[in-house]
Amino acid sequence: MNKFFEKNKVLKIGLITYLIVIFPFGFAKSDYYFMSPGPPYQWNIEVSDTKTYDSEGNLFQLTVRRDEANYFVYAWANLNNEIDLYPREVILPDGVTPQELSEISMQNMMTSENVAIAVALDSLGYEVKSEGDGVLVVGLLEDSPVKDKLFKNDLIVSINNENIKSTSEFISLLRTYQIGDKVEIGLVRGDKPTQFKTTLIEHVEYENEPMVGFLASTPNQKFIFPIDIDIKTGNVGGPSAGMMMALNVYNLLTESDITRGEKIAGTGTIEIDGSVGPVGGVKQKVIAAKRADASLILVPTANFSEADTYSDENTSIVAVDSFQEALDVIFEFSSR
Repeated sequence: MNKFFEKNKVLKIGLITYLIVIFPFGFAKSDYYFMSPGPPYQWNIEVSDTKTYDSEGNLFQLTVRRDEANYFVYAWANLNNEIDLYPREVILPDGVTPQELSEISMQNMMTSENVAIAVALDSLGYEVKSEGDGVLVVGLLEDSPVKDKLFKNDLIVSINNENIKSTSEFISLLRTYQIGDKVEIGLVRGDKPTQFKTTLIEHVEYENEPMVGFLASTPNQKFIFPIDIDIKTGNVGGPSAGMMMALNVYNLLTESDITRGEKIAGTGTIEIDGSVGPVGGVKQKVIAAKRADASLILVPTANFSEADTYSDENTSIVAVDSFQEALDVIFEFSSR
């Protein structure tokens, strides 16, 4: 018995010593970011001086948790299929710090919130006005074809001589072109106007989506709304909440509840023309929706093939390209 005790004591001491040795290393940051399922949100929306209506069901926005992976998380991600790893350069463009990326993400959420409100109000017949100073370059992606043509703080103002005043207008216009198309980008560098031509490449995250190859924000973007609406987004960042925010605002201002008691979830960016764009982390978002017992999940068409692998007899996953199409799908589903 004593020998057994002594043997196990040695093993325990050895294990504790091993953990002490590797413990600090485990918290060191790897060269990867991780993405895991985040909590579904039902937005708290405040509206002033206008009648609002309660909903019996839910319109959940789906989220992911994205952060730098330490080596413990890196190891766990290789054992857990719900967590994906991305090389640092895919998430963090050249010249952008993690803090700047977080600030950009929050700015994108604010922009997405305003665009979502604009789209919802426009669909309800309200007049909405928007203005901005253009598209500000805040970082360049690794191996971007415009790395020697664009620089941080350049202000893009046109594509093929069509003026743009915001990132939303930029993305909407970019989607009228195809991967491989050549476009002329007009910009202001300092006080000097200039332009260059580039070939559109495939988006690093979204299949079949064209991109130029930089990270952007809209300086001084303003929306003039006829009523005061505030979506309490908290610490959630990024543009992927747009479609669901627009649906929530629409439903809040509509007497007829579009959910009719159903649990509906979704994800997708929204542009000023109502188009719905692709998002990252769709696998994690669908997993979160199923955990919330959502019976209908809306995803952008570009993400449908990945999302559809999780459909079953209890969950309908439907692809949409626009805000109006999302409304039509919900009406049809909740009217069964």
